[in-house]
Amino acid sequence: MSTGALNLPDKVAQMSAARRKLLVSGILVLIVQGTLISLLSRPQYLPSPPALSGFAGGIGTWEENGDSSLDPAVYEMLAPDDYLNRNYFDRTTHAYLNLFIAYYKTQYKSKGAHDPKICLPGSGFNPITSKVIQISTGLGTISANYYLVAKDSAKDVVVYWFQTHDRSLTDDQGLHFRRLLETFTASRTDMALVRVVVPVDGENLSASTDQAVGFVRSAYPGIMRQFPAREGAH
Repeated sequence: MSTGALNLPDKVAQMSAARRKLLVSGILVLIVQGTLISLLSRPQYLPSPPALSGFAGGIGTWEENGDSSLDPAVYEMLAPDDYLNRNYFDRTTHAYLNLFIAYYKTQYKSKGAHDPKICLPGSGFNPITSKVIQISTGLGTISANYYLVAKDSAKDVVVYWFQTHDRSLTDDQGLHFRRLLETFTASRTDMALVRVVVPVDGENLSASTDQAVGFVRSAYPGIMRQFPAREGAH
């Protein structure tokens, strides 16, 4: 009897095992495809938060000092579902700051919401210092970008971040990853770009930084009211 004849049963067994593996792989692919189709076909949650025009006019020692409309070209580029561009005045220190919030019900319509560090140089401001800071709030600690920028002799402290319904993010790459993840897990991708700008008074950088951080700490609970819990969510 030839060696080939002796190995025939083994070859048949090997072919059967390969076919079983191929069949199992095909079934797994179909299961994954079906799961993805099911998740993607779920309706995305589009929240209805309160209008940002009603955002608190008094925050700690800060008082509302007027709202400004965006330039039409900027508004068209950002295309937010709602926004707030408001100045505040501190009645104790006589300092001023600007709060800007661009809110989107879904990130799939927020392509214009780019990282502010991209447009700061284009508006004449050059970064001197940039870092990520942690800010403790009544709702937990958040991560935010801290920038010290200068234009001619003027300096501003800029604190900004991207806010979702359950976390703060400091870069748009992390935001895009969370968008993909939350599309599948939570069926919601609502987001806000939040930015606080405090002019530096003379060389008192420390005071301006404390004002920016203190304002964020006080304003954060109000910001989170823009992210109402989904009915029936646990």
